[in-house]
Amino acid sequence: MITVTAFNPAPHSGGDNAGYVTLAYSLLHDHAYRDVYDPQQLLHTKYPPVFPALLAGWILAGARSWTALKLVPALSTVLAVLFAFLWVERRRGPWMAAAVALTLALSSSVVYYSHWILSDPTFLAFTLAALWAMERAQGDGSATRGARALRGAPDRGNVPDADRGVTDRGAVPEADAVGQRWLWLGGALAGLAYFTRSAGLPLLVAIAAWLAWRGRWRAFWVFSLCVGAPALLWWLRARGVGDVQYVSEFWMADPYRPELGRVGLGGLLSRMAANAKGYTLAHLPGGIVGNGGGAAAGLGIALVIAAAVGWVRRLRRRVAPAELFVPLYAGLILLWPEVWSGDRFALPLYPLLFLYAAETVHHAAARVKPALATPALATALILVVLPALASWRGAATEASACARVVRVRGPFACYGPGFESFADAAAWAGGHLPAGSSVWARKPRIFFVLSGLTSRTYPFDTDPEAILGQSDALGVRYAVLDRIDGLGARYLAGAVRAQPGAFCSVTGFGRPGGVRTELLGILPEGERSPPAAEAASGGVRIRVCPPEYQAGAGRVRAAYSSASSLIPLLTALDP
Repeated sequence: MITVTAFNPAPHSGGDNAGYVTLAYSLLHDHAYRDVYDPQQLLHTKYPPVFPALLAGWILAGARSWTALKLVPALSTVLAVLFAFLWVERRRGPWMAAAVALTLALSSSVVYYSHWILSDPTFLAFTLAALWAMERAQGDGSATRGARALRGAPDRGNVPDADRGVTDRGAVPEADAVGQRWLWLGGALAGLAYFTRSAGLPLLVAIAAWLAWRGRWRAFWVFSLCVGAPALLWWLRARGVGDVQYVSEFWMADPYRPELGRVGLGGLLSRMAANAKGYTLAHLPGGIVGNGGGAAAGLGIALVIAAAVGWVRRLRRRVAPAELFVPLYAGLILLWPEVWSGDRFALPLYPLLFLYAAETVHHAAARVKPALATPALATALILVVLPALASWRGAATEASACARVVRVRGPFACYGPGFESFADAAAWAGGHLPAGSSVWARKPRIFFVLSGLTSRTYPFDTDPEAILGQSDALGVRYAVLDRIDGLGARYLAGAVRAQPGAFCSVTGFGRPGGVRTELLGILPEGERSPPAAEAASGGVRIRVCPPEYQAGAGRVRAAYSSASSLIPLLTALDP
């Protein structure tokens, strides 16, 4: 119910959603894993293929709309909550498992990402499923102590029944057939998590380290080979293209501003400090209750401290893959560039932090008086769930309002006239520009899924020769001067003002007197007027494009309309 009521039918305004759609399309249409939206159509090396493969399977089953594809992350969110419950139930029993699962399900970031075509919910589901399977691999007799603890009985140091007797490295026999099956399942799920998001690497390292620490060398080598070999092939594939993108971006001061250069050791330490502050005071609590401010910052501080205490107490009793995963994954997101920081990257930590913090609250209250343990946990749950409920209601109201706009004016209408006119330009271009045309656009992947024409983001360079030189090299003959944000006005419009004789006007989009998006043509080098001639004419004027810049109507896909949620690129897959 939580996911359904907050379901937003609009596509996300970011390019990643459309990017995953293009990768799924590439798998089905070209039987390859390429950036088919780009004029050069290079091999894709950034996002691992599991999530696009899931989308491709859904498309094969008949999905053609934004709404239909959103069922993949929505179902992944439901599974993530289920596996969170199962994992905690193995450790602490059903009541604490229900509390952690409820808190996770109501967390603002979980609700938010459940209805976008992003890999985060699927990654979360695979991660929690792997941790649950690894918990099962350690043996039976797990959850009997949860009910006793929540009834207020002394927890004898809060040591779960499942943890007693398995503190030594050889506690679970290697030959245990049932445990082995769960072990292989956990390893396979961890591999799927890694090939859903590269951020799954800490999970692989955690499992390998745990197997080595337990002395389970056969399992260690089999796991390392089965997961490490495809991971190495994926890395070599990227190296073969000449771009291991996440690695190269990691060392940049800001991946979106390459001119700032790279960071050294001092820069990494500064980045970690800034990210630690950001996650503790903003991203973590904001991802739970949906807002900031002093109360949210206080929640973040309390959660991190309580979870850290609970994690240390767990380490003193038993080390499982989850306990190794937490510092490895936390270290990864603290080292990432600050511009990447956000609640979405903290999603895999939420259920673990909730459990560790709940154990700390339970233990602290029980030390004062055993009867206080349950009321203390209930109070903590209420303090977190109530603001999360308010955030969920706000998300449901916003989704309902957006759905009404989408039904009348089209999938992207919720993002304002600038984005709406950009989408109209892309849809028009798909039916009126010559086949095989390439276009400069602020959102090239969205432009591609709406038009079927290859596209690339225009260079973020104020020198017009940067745009014109690359246009000639790539064969790009069009540019969309958008009003999505200020980048089009700064870079593309700046090039037009500096050298208007190199451009021509195809047509414009937008309501009369409102925000306008202009579709421009880029003239061949020999037909461009020199800048001095344009300046002498008194103002910036561009000519109308020659007739050959339009192929005429007739190529518009019949299944598409501005108010339809169907994705034009996918309707092209139909006979």
